[in-house]
Amino acid sequence: MDRDSEESFELPDDSGDTRNDSRVTQNGLTRSQALNLYVSHAFSTWNARGYEFAAILFTAAAYPDTLVAAALRMIIVYFAMILFSSSVGHWVEHSPNRLRTLLSTIICNRGSVILGSFFWILILSQEDLVEDEATFVLPKNATLKGIGFAIAVTLGIIERLSSSGNLISMERDWVVTVAAPAGQPYDLTHLNAVMRRIDLVCKLISPILISVVISALGSIRLGVIFTGLTSLVCIPIEVFSAKRVWNSSPLLQAPRAVPPPRPTSTETSRSWVTRTRQYFHGFEMYFSTTVWVPSVALALLHFNMLTWRATFVTYLINVGYSLNTITIARAIGSLFEITSTVITPRGIEYMGKTRHHGLSSLDDEGDESGVGLIAGSQEGNRDIETLIGLQRFGLWGMSWQLANTVPVVLALWAIAAHIEQESLSAFARRLIVEQASPNVGWSIVLFSFLAFSRLGVWVFDLTTQQLTQTLVPQTQRSSFAGTEKSVVNIFELLGAGAAIAFPRTEQYKWLATASLVSVVISWVMYAGWVRQQRGHLVHWEKLRQGMCVSGRNW
Repeated sequence: MDRDSEESFELPDDSGDTRNDSRVTQNGLTRSQALNLYVSHAFSTWNARGYEFAAILFTAAAYPDTLVAAALRMIIVYFAMILFSSSVGHWVEHSPNRLRTLLSTIICNRGSVILGSFFWILILSQEDLVEDEATFVLPKNATLKGIGFAIAVTLGIIERLSSSGNLISMERDWVVTVAAPAGQPYDLTHLNAVMRRIDLVCKLISPILISVVISALGSIRLGVIFTGLTSLVCIPIEVFSAKRVWNSSPLLQAPRAVPPPRPTSTETSRSWVTRTRQYFHGFEMYFSTTVWVPSVALALLHFNMLTWRATFVTYLINVGYSLNTITIARAIGSLFEITSTVITPRGIEYMGKTRHHGLSSLDDEGDESGVGLIAGSQEGNRDIETLIGLQRFGLWGMSWQLANTVPVVLALWAIAAHIEQESLSAFARRLIVEQASPNVGWSIVLFSFLAFSRLGVWVFDLTTQQLTQTLVPQTQRSSFAGTEKSVVNIFELLGAGAAIAFPRTEQYKWLATASLVSVVISWVMYAGWVRQQRGHLVHWEKLRQGMCVSGRNW
């Protein structure tokens, strides 16, 4: 391997990393600490996933005859995340006390949900939106309804930003700080997998629970009250769990290494010009790191409209799939997503072992012998294996997603062709009278390969997350994560804009094709980055040797 490509793996020297502090002796987590860490993260993700879904239901109930309010809320939130996510990451990075930072995000998040629930109640209590026998009814007032909606959306933005800050603080600071060296219990790979599993389980169950509560109680307003009370009850549990982890961890209690402030003149420090420069400085830092390509490749996948977002679900309903079919297909896809958190640690370990790549010694990896996954650590060959495993298994995940996205797009084109062959009257009659679903064969192809593709997405997500956690300098991790959130929301916004530009059901095949193109571009970016770093993608000489051996065995 080329020496230049080897040198690209060298990590910056984070002299301020608490792992190198001689006063800190604890290394890794105990089982009790890990459990409390998981509990705190679980309650955060449960509330975030729940309110994300609940806000959609509340908006639809408040404006039942139009999609304008839902689209407007979505676009405003995306723009706010693009503008302010990097500032949230900058704030986390410059906060020396880890506990105070995390608790601030918790209180701000829960407070915004509770206040938001109050305004949703006021909106949904207007007489045109409630039944006659309701006990608390407000007169219809479009102006007050609009003001209340604007406040609710604003609080929703605060909720999203504080949730993002909580995730950045937890994933890019707490977890990286307390993780054990590679190969030991509660190492970074293990912690990432478990916490992502928690997130995906909450993503699956929390919206279902809210739907069940609203259906069982028969009132959207009681659903609002349930959402607010859930956030209120979760505060002491989440705070208590976080404090227990912090109190028992010298690594977390040690003050963070805060980067020095950038020099600015007193006269212009508060001007919008300076703030704009600081905003773009975050992107300058982002694109100066060695892992911006994997990060952008992952963010690009958020343009993909072949996921269970509202536009895709609406399309499936319009072409004749029942809600039961969609729910079952979505649940199966979620199971594959959760499975990715089980196989990823094993896949990283397997693909990181040099013998699985046909290398008889570490001679080819010469300059990597000093690379540590956590900046500043020197864990030797184990860290080399983990780094190789992250890169290669991430490529496997992207390749798996690409291979399974192609049949999904073909199925959507086949379904579109089947619809176009029918006359408008026949199609309307089939929908209204027969309630028949599209072709069974293509439906099986669509939902099967869509579920398979989710496995690759989250494998790539987990490996890229660990690469960005470990190859970005300690003093830039949080700012990098904040800017990364902005990039993600740029592609989310582009996806929403594409759906608005092509709103008709028969046009969705073009959105599916554009999604496939985005996956291809993402794969090319990541594969090119891996080749640049490693000097190759496949050991062709070893592959030829293996084929020759197999031929002789035959």
